[in-house]
Amino acid sequence: MNLTSINPLFLLCLTLLTGCQVLEFKKTSVDPKPNKDTITAVKQLEAKGRYGQAISLLESAISQDGKAEPYTTALREIRLQQTALEQELLDQLLISQTSALKNQVPILEQLIRSNQEDPEYSRMLEQTQLQLQQLRENLSECGWRHFKKNNALAKDCLTLSLSLEEDEQDERLMTYLLDEQIQDKKKTENMERAQREMAWKHRNRKRLEQAERYSESGQLTEARRILKLILKEDAKNKSAKSLLAKVETRLKNYMENLLTAGDRLYREGEIEGAKATWRAALSLDPSDKRAREKIERAQRVLDNLENLRKSGPNNGN
Repeated sequence: MNLTSINPLFLLCLTLLTGCQVLEFKKTSVDPKPNKDTITAVKQLEAKGRYGQAISLLESAISQDGKAEPYTTALREIRLQQTALEQELLDQLLISQTSALKNQVPILEQLIRSNQEDPEYSRMLEQTQLQLQQLRENLSECGWRHFKKNNALAKDCLTLSLSLEEDEQDERLMTYLLDEQIQDKKKTENMERAQREMAWKHRNRKRLEQAERYSESGQLTEARRILKLILKEDAKNKSAKSLLAKVETRLKNYMENLLTAGDRLYREGEIEGAKATWRAALSLDPSDKRAREKIERAQRVLDNLENLRKSGPNNGN
């Protein structure tokens, strides 16, 4: 076919149709992706409790790109949260309004007693009691509405409802909520206790490693001090007990060696040296009476020698 014989108008239409098909293909082949900045902004608004603004932002995003699944999912979740928050706030307002009305009753009763001739007070009391009866039913519904998710709010509603009128079902629910509160408190206490145990176990594990390093480097008094801290918190710690027994044995041997060395120096007339050696022994075990007595004996000898030096024949010359 000769292209020059084709109607130019036909070619123009063919070109336009082909271009539309290409554009349509490009349009449908691109998978729309959610804007991360929009999702981030929505989360920030949600964290601040500004659900209305978050919903408006999501609705705007959906209107521009209705196929973005994260937008519709986020919108559904935020609307549920907004509804739950509004209901909770309305129930708190219900409690506040009922409490205020309930506080009016004894005042109105006192007004009636003080002026029985004025029927307006009786009418006000009757109207208030009627309103309280209607609110009591709302309070009961509030308790049953929140008992699975908000124990505290459910109890507040039921407490106020039962103060207005006894109800067997509400009393059973109240008993259930109180038992649940006790169980939750026990769970919290057990969790806190477990966390404390984990914390001191970790701390004592670090202490044990430190005590082992001190023992290996010969710093036995420090090792003993740390091991005793461990056993004060965890008396059944087998590793600490075992290491402490070894450290005590080594300290006892050092004590005996220092006491023996001090005795030898004392016999050789090295009183100062003997005293210093016994002091070293006493530092290992401040409760050791032998070392303390030997130090006192050496000090008496040194004092006598000093007195003799001062009272010698050449002292006044």
